[in-house]
Amino acid sequence: MTHFTITHQDGNARIGQLQTAHGLIETPFFMPAATKATGKIITTDDYKNLGKDTTTKALISNALILSLRPGINTIAKAGGLHKFMNFPGIIFTDCGGFQMSRSIYDTKSKKGIHFRNPYDNSKVVLTPKKIIEIELTIGSDVAMMLDDMSCWGATKEEAILAMENTHRWGEESLKQHRQLKQNHQHAKQLLFGIVQGNFYPDLREQSAKFINSLEFDGIAIGGVAIGEPKEDMYRAVDAALPHITKDKPRYVMGVGSPEELLELINRGIDCFDSVYPSQVARHHTLFTKNGKISIDRKEYVNDFTPIDLDCQCHTCQNYTKAYLYHLCNVQEPIVKRLKSIHNLYFVQKLLEDAREAIKKKEFNQFKEDFIKRWKQ
Repeated sequence: MTHFTITHQDGNARIGQLQTAHGLIETPFFMPAATKATGKIITTDDYKNLGKDTTTKALISNALILSLRPGINTIAKAGGLHKFMNFPGIIFTDCGGFQMSRSIYDTKSKKGIHFRNPYDNSKVVLTPKKIIEIELTIGSDVAMMLDDMSCWGATKEEAILAMENTHRWGEESLKQHRQLKQNHQHAKQLLFGIVQGNFYPDLREQSAKFINSLEFDGIAIGGVAIGEPKEDMYRAVDAALPHITKDKPRYVMGVGSPEELLELINRGIDCFDSVYPSQVARHHTLFTKNGKISIDRKEYVNDFTPIDLDCQCHTCQNYTKAYLYHLCNVQEPIVKRLKSIHNLYFVQKLLEDAREAIKKKEFNQFKEDFIKRWKQ
């Protein structure tokens, strides 16, 4: 069965349709991070109702973290992750490899990642089989394989060891996924592979060729947007892309900056996820068509206009910059929700406009015009 079909192309930028158990979604698309089955200071109702005619059709949660709390039995009893978090759209689940790279773990081995549960200090071994069992049980639409991400600044030897683990675990993940799906209620779940290789172009090429040779439903490029300069991220993506099939969805993990989204769409990337839009919003940075603003600055104390005059998000339709400045100034927690809604709406609307530009074969001009305004 074909789960992905390209419908429009404009240079390397493209539009596709990805079929999942919870519906069809048009690419390119952006997924906010609902790591613990929720965003921070934002609800699934907010994701569904960001503003006029714009909604969030896909989210990404973290299977490992959810398996620790509330636990897969609780989610299964609720009827699966969609019902548990009251989100009817598409849900991807990440494996936790990124989080493990940034936390304290005991060891890594060929078997998996050994660490201590942060909630009760018990020993846990995260293996390809275990994460696949978790992802199938909670019922996400798209599961990510277990990968081993080497950090920014890793030596080539460290990057090679992590890449070799990723390749080994990719094969094991596919095997387990095939076996467990045979008699599972979530048998329609898709499985994506992950390319690693750090910021060494030859390793990126090697990893892309290997992961692409396996029968995954989509291919992600992981281990980027982890603190490296933008130029290094683009080089890592560019080293991998020629060796990834055009017939499957291509996913760059961890990217949510408007400028970077457009640059990667221009390279032929189909889907993205990131905490970035809501994370910077909580720290007062808001997106506008003319660049970023810091809403906690005194210049907005008497500014009774919305964040962006043409914005149709819930926040801009109901509140002014002066009011948001006031909420920031008195440290009212609810302002984090209002700011997050705006930035998430902005990104979703940007992707909608990008898709329309691709359909009209005007994407390159659209990108150039946006970035010119964004940087002014």
